[in-house]
Amino acid sequence: MKLKLTRRQFGQLALASTTATAIGMFANKILAQQPGTVVLGVRPGDTSDTDTSVDPNSDTTDNSDETKTAGIIPSSQQTIVVQSVNVSNQQVDTVLTTPAILEVGEQLSGFASLKDGRLVVAVTNINTDKKKGQSVRLIFLSDSSPKTVDVSGLKKNEALRSLVILNDGTLAGLVNKINGTPPSRIVTINPDTGEITDKSKISDQKRVTAIAQCSDGTFYGLATEKTGETYLFQVDQEQSIQLSFNGQPWNNGFNSLVCAASNQLIALGGLRYEHPFYLHTIDPKTGEIKRIEKEFDVAAIAV
Repeated sequence: MKLKLTRRQFGQLALASTTATAIGMFANKILAQQPGTVVLGVRPGDTSDTDTSVDPNSDTTDNSDETKTAGIIPSSQQTIVVQSVNVSNQQVDTVLTTPAILEVGEQLSGFASLKDGRLVVAVTNINTDKKKGQSVRLIFLSDSSPKTVDVSGLKKNEALRSLVILNDGTLAGLVNKINGTPPSRIVTINPDTGEITDKSKISDQKRVTAIAQCSDGTFYGLATEKTGETYLFQVDQEQSIQLSFNGQPWNNGFNSLVCAASNQLIALGGLRYEHPFYLHTIDPKTGEIKRIEKEFDVAAIAV
């Protein structure tokens, strides 16, 4: 036991983001023991005071230009909770809970699990004070000392959302306006410095809400019309397919999109005014949506 502890201490000295990495490796070990597809989810947790003036579950889509995001606006600092769900048996477990770190006005807009095991969320602070503007940061999750990296390179009124790990291990994300309107572009992100680099642009006509890359290299995106109709498309291709659920068009967008190892697309969302959310599988050939019946009360997902 002493030998293991010594090696761990040596590794801690060698890694800059030690605690987050250790937590991520622990989570990966737990998830690896579960057969089938396992999806991670993240959500705001408890507040640091008793102010309940803001409903933390308020997240609906209407016909305005406000895109339904993964964000929950806390009334004070909040913890961040990571949970897992096994798609096969729908068992939900809590993986970790951070100290209170979400600030007033911050929204969770993206979530990813890095190749080195670290879990990271994108957080946007929508500040109504025009002099201060909005700020965007990455938070590397830990149950003791979460690490924060400010994101640089965004234009005024832009938000970073829908984090994704590319097949080569690069951290990427979707950038569009704070209200979700186009233009949208895909960027790569240096997780150590927060610096972004443009990777590809998306058609100006698409209101993109989420992106995901499958292991076969196919890059998908979800686009939502103002009225809620939702389409699946391949990045860099104009053709798209309308999504349907129980024979009816899906009209409320999705918060997150991931691609499992089997190239199965899984999206997080709900019908209009429905909460908590559910996981759904999407057939990329037909656009048919099937619901995984147990609710998954999170704001964003990752695999």
